[in-house]
Amino acid sequence: MKTLSQYVNYLVIMSLALLPQVLNAKSLSIPPPKYKSLEIKKANITIDFPRNWIQKGKKTAWFPKQNRSLLIGFKWASSAKSDWEPTDMLPKNSDFIGPFMLSVGWGEGLLYIVQLKRSKRFEIHTVIPRMEAALAYDFYASAPNLAQMKRIESVYQRVRQSGTLQSIKEYFSENPEECKSGEMELECDSPKDEFFDKKGCGCLIAPRNDYGYDN
Repeated sequence: MKTLSQYVNYLVIMSLALLPQVLNAKSLSIPPPKYKSLEIKKANITIDFPRNWIQKGKKTAWFPKQNRSLLIGFKWASSAKSDWEPTDMLPKNSDFIGPFMLSVGWGEGLLYIVQLKRSKRFEIHTVIPRMEAALAYDFYASAPNLAQMKRIESVYQRVRQSGTLQSIKEYFSENPEECKSGEMELECDSPKDEFFDKKGCGCLIAPRNDYGYDN
């Protein structure tokens, strides 16, 4: 697995190669966005998003009013299958380099630099597996080229690092009386904990921070 320093070296090389594009590119004045928290219950996570950007349809993806070709988004998927790989989160028909291991403060991510084969657009994907919940998160940014990607780099970092994980409840019973009777035997394997609430009882999957990957 590649390290973040290799990723930085790659970006330095690409920046030098793209310097003429940067100098000749039209000025894109993108004001610093204002952010708002978004709770995504289906993914059991809360993230920040640029609230003065435009949402792309019903997707959890946004683009600045000044340039619709730039995009920042978030998606998630189940990682429960035994043959699941982080690269399953990447777009099909694309070339990529990576992964580069990256800490985002609330978890460990795998960063990929991707180029779509048909459109030649560049994307950056940070895939963060949430192993205890069998979920995988993908924070991504998309731009026509790497020179334009630099315009939204700080926004992408803010959104990616804003994640706040939530606990997940697995209900064994949604009958509170049955749970209180003592007849219900809860068997919660570590790191799960037993819980009882007004709705019922079961096992609680709490967020973990001790992620690790094989080289």
